[in-house]
Amino acid sequence: MKKNFKEIALIILSVALFISVWVLGFIQGTNWGWQVNLPSPFEKVINKEAPPAVPASDMSVFWESWKVVLEKYVDRQNLDPQKMIIGATKGLINSLGDPYSEFLTTEQTQELSEELSGEFSGVGMEIAKKDGYLVVVSPLPNTPAERAGLKPNDIILMIEDTETMNLSATEASQLIRGEPGTTVKLTIYRSTWNEAKTIELKREKILIPSVSWEKLENNIAYLKIYNFNLPVTIDFYKVALEISLAKPDGLILDLRNNPGGYLDSVVDISGWFLSNGDIVLKEDFGNGEIKVFRVSLKQSLLKNIPTVVLVNEGTASASEILAGALRDNRGVKLIGTKTFGKGSVQELISLKDNNSLKLTISRWLTPNGTIIQDNGLEPDIKVENEEDFGAYAKIDLERDKQLLTAISELTKLMK
Repeated sequence: MKKNFKEIALIILSVALFISVWVLGFIQGTNWGWQVNLPSPFEKVINKEAPPAVPASDMSVFWESWKVVLEKYVDRQNLDPQKMIIGATKGLINSLGDPYSEFLTTEQTQELSEELSGEFSGVGMEIAKKDGYLVVVSPLPNTPAERAGLKPNDIILMIEDTETMNLSATEASQLIRGEPGTTVKLTIYRSTWNEAKTIELKREKILIPSVSWEKLENNIAYLKIYNFNLPVTIDFYKVALEISLAKPDGLILDLRNNPGGYLDSVVDISGWFLSNGDIVLKEDFGNGEIKVFRVSLKQSLLKNIPTVVLVNEGTASASEILAGALRDNRGVKLIGTKTFGKGSVQELISLKDNNSLKLTISRWLTPNGTIIQDNGLEPDIKVENEEDFGAYAKIDLERDKQLLTAISELTKLMK
């Protein structure tokens, strides 16, 4: 009886062991079986080797993450490796913490080119990231944005149902733009409001003006530069010749709500106000290299005309360069409010498949070394208007206190 019990126990133990081994083998085999058909982490990924010029870096955490996604992500059968690479590239640029550096897809690159060419479809406003928020830099004249009453530094909290905190300015622009006649809802907050408001705008074809001028009383020329995009250099050439031939006794240069544009444009235009050889700006590349931009043309037709400059919180980028150059070289007074403080240089670098990289490569300094980025330019005479008249509003000699102050100060210089 005792022997039979031992034999039965041995048989049971053997069966249990066999079942355990079989179950373990089944689990491991199943796991190995479906992994056999998984794409390798490197499958279909080409050009994965780092170029020789790139310093040695440990990319294992990236490839480990890639492998885990392929092995365990619930919808792994629908993964798009190229989309994953684009997302990873965007993450790389976002890790810089620079609101002006962006990876641009083919579509975004095309939209940026259209905007800088002076024509696009949308609601008509310049936007940027400031202190982590998406803000209005300036509404363009006679556009849905201006007619809706949007103002510089208005915070755009939402575009339709999308929160903007994690959007770049380019991504936000892509959501705001669309076919003429369609609408877009923006949730806006302004510091003087008790709560945010939702505004619906109808998109339309936007044609961006670049420059205009007119003659005021006392033989004063009023010159307005709206931006420094592609058309401005040719348009300014015509306007500057007209002003020079009109022989004004004084000049008011209005750079309010001018969001900037091309560096080459502002350097060329500065030559009309400065002497040959004058410094327009200094460019700091962050590695000890400082590039100095000087006036190299001899037109200088407007340099001897007494001048004052109007600025406000919508004066940004290239327009801050011109304002700083005139103050540092000629002692020209800036009148209005503190400027926006966008003084970094973005280079648009073409990548494969018509993608591009908009990368901050340097920062601007005025000729005297004032850092523009995040600081802006403080006006010599601070004057606040009770309302923002917009970039393209008609001259208002009754309510525009900044313009009235400019006329008063210029009159003193003309005596």
